[in-house]
Amino acid sequence: MTMKKILLALSFLIFSYSGLFAKTNNTFFFFPFYSPDTSAGISLVDMMHFKEEKHKFFSSLNMFAMGTFKNQFIIGVIPSIYFDNQNYLLEGKLIYTNFPKKFYGIGNKSSENNEEDFLNRKHGFGIALSRKVIKNLMFGVQYDCEDMTIQDTENDGTLQYIKTNGVVSGLGFKTKFDTRNSNIYPTEGVLIKAEYLLYNNRFGSKYNYSKTDFDFRNYFHIYKKKVLFSYQLFGEFINGNAPIQVMPALGGSNLLRGFYADRYKDNILLALQPELKIKITNVVWLALFSGVGNVYKDTEDIDLLKIKTASGVGVRIKIKDDPRMNFRIDFAASNEEKGTYFTLMEAF
Repeated sequence: MTMKKILLALSFLIFSYSGLFAKTNNTFFFFPFYSPDTSAGISLVDMMHFKEEKHKFFSSLNMFAMGTFKNQFIIGVIPSIYFDNQNYLLEGKLIYTNFPKKFYGIGNKSSENNEEDFLNRKHGFGIALSRKVIKNLMFGVQYDCEDMTIQDTENDGTLQYIKTNGVVSGLGFKTKFDTRNSNIYPTEGVLIKAEYLLYNNRFGSKYNYSKTDFDFRNYFHIYKKKVLFSYQLFGEFINGNAPIQVMPALGGSNLLRGFYADRYKDNILLALQPELKIKITNVVWLALFSGVGNVYKDTEDIDLLKIKTASGVGVRIKIKDDPRMNFRIDFAASNEEKGTYFTLMEAF
């Protein structure tokens, strides 16, 4: 029996165990997962969701630890707390990672033949405070700080010459327009997010650059709520001297599934990914998804006719109600490789 089949069998057994916690706001998961870039691993997740009955969105406190058979390790805490009748939102992160990863070079023409292994180690924190301006619209300020190192580079590789180690520290703002019916598992509505962060030595950063993110998501039902269609348009832009660890990157379990995580990276990333979910039972849904996108050096380099594509099929298995959470199994393929993903929550 292959590792993937073993993980699939274990996952279904764990669903029964997880159901014991379905009526509580504090949900603990201990589950195996798999993706091409991490291989097999074990994840411990403690999710706390809470809200007053009159409110639409859940506050959450997520604590997690993950280890893989490739000696990858990550531990973190991510709070997202609404208060004052949901007029304010406090978000944050506290994270430590020790991840062996792969580097293929920079640019949308990087070759798999240039693959290098390295150890990406970082720890940091972030905090953001947003206030409701008008209905469905929030505006806030944020701070981000991480200390990063690249280790265990190959002697004959390019990374030994372009190591980017040190602290990045940035201040910025964020805005969010959100009409979704849920912030955990939305089935209707629109989310529009924009974020800007300026990393500068005046804030204690070793590197001077700015990062701008744009995220548009739309959800709506088709055919008596038995089909859910959603899509995401995502853009990330770097201006300045950013370390390679924070450059926009294409691939992984959430963005163009079917490409290895960080397979392509550069200063600009643009991606569009639609997804169709079809109800099989109250617990099981079938998912069909695809994605197109690419990375670019600068705005003059953008060519929307030269894009990379990936697509796949998956299964969503409900493991909790109020809020609904799914275990996700995706089988994806690109023109370069195929990937299988076992994980919690949706891609977007």
